[in-house]
Amino acid sequence: MTNDLPNTEHFENFFIWFDDNEKKEYYSTPLYYYKATFNIDYENNIRTIKWKEKEGTDQGLKHPSSLYLPFCERLGMFVLNFLNADLSSYETAYKDFFYMYGFEILKDIDGDYKFELKNRYGNDTTYLQETEKIYNNLKVQIIDIQENIRKAVDYIYNINENEELKGFTHTQRYAVYLIKRMGKLYFYSKNDKVILDNYSNKYNELNHFSEIELLTKLKEQNMLISMSNTHQSNDISSICYAIIEELSKVDNYPIKKCQNCGKYFIPIKKTDEIYCDYPKPSGKTCREQGASILYNKRLQENSAYSEYRKMYLQKFNYAKKNKNNKSIQKDFENWKKEAKDIINKLKKNQISEHEVYKWLSGSK
Repeated sequence: MTNDLPNTEHFENFFIWFDDNEKKEYYSTPLYYYKATFNIDYENNIRTIKWKEKEGTDQGLKHPSSLYLPFCERLGMFVLNFLNADLSSYETAYKDFFYMYGFEILKDIDGDYKFELKNRYGNDTTYLQETEKIYNNLKVQIIDIQENIRKAVDYIYNINENEELKGFTHTQRYAVYLIKRMGKLYFYSKNDKVILDNYSNKYNELNHFSEIELLTKLKEQNMLISMSNTHQSNDISSICYAIIEELSKVDNYPIKKCQNCGKYFIPIKKTDEIYCDYPKPSGKTCREQGASILYNKRLQENSAYSEYRKMYLQKFNYAKKNKNNKSIQKDFENWKKEAKDIINKLKKNQISEHEVYKWLSGSK
């Protein structure tokens, strides 16, 4: 078990640490960058990674990583991306998850399966073949971990809105889940090597600077020297456990499930948001489409809405054709106002769908 952080670059291992105040998580891992590209924020010494369909791998070359130029994303995104990943095939699992985090995180999930990630595979084809072999050999374990993490998150954040769990905080539910339900969650911490951070870890790299030089360097480069513990793990289950434990400490930062696409997400602005902000092929997020999504969903699920909409359009078109007839215009406005009141009562479950049908039939 190591107690040291890498001094500079590293070609092995996965490291992750957190900033609860800024709601950020930082991770460092070597990657091959197949169908991926990254952007560097030189002002803050951080990187972000994105899927890019036409990117290659530099002929299967493994790129080293550094704790001083880590990848950065919103706190909890590793777990969210894992929960939302389609793990049914190597191709979908790679696109949804592994291109961002690499395969180091699979080395220790099965003590009986050993594999090596070479520094160079020579070409994309060989790289894909070798990593697909790794994925297929561990696929059952990976999907099992995903399912157990989903169960834990569903309970801790009461995703299914269980009445018995309402009125308690996610921190309280997290504690109870570990004590009473547990499943495999607690045992997932076994491969988490926590490195207690202190400034002495930076001694070898930074000691040759004078005091003023170091102060100036920290100010100008905004270096990420913090007093946060770093988790080193090559076991995806232990990483998920560490993140969920960290999330349990953060107030007003809930995990939810989008009521449109069904993906897990953490609200950006309001904690009561019901739609995610993940980009969609249409260019709009579920949150941006929220009002029309909810309306169309109600139309599909409740035929009374469909009947109301059909009658509204009929009356609207009739009034439009007779726009100079004041009597018809007045009748339409009165009907529209009363219909809106009826539909609002239906939305609030104050009247039944049968009563709406009865009113609609009598107002033709």
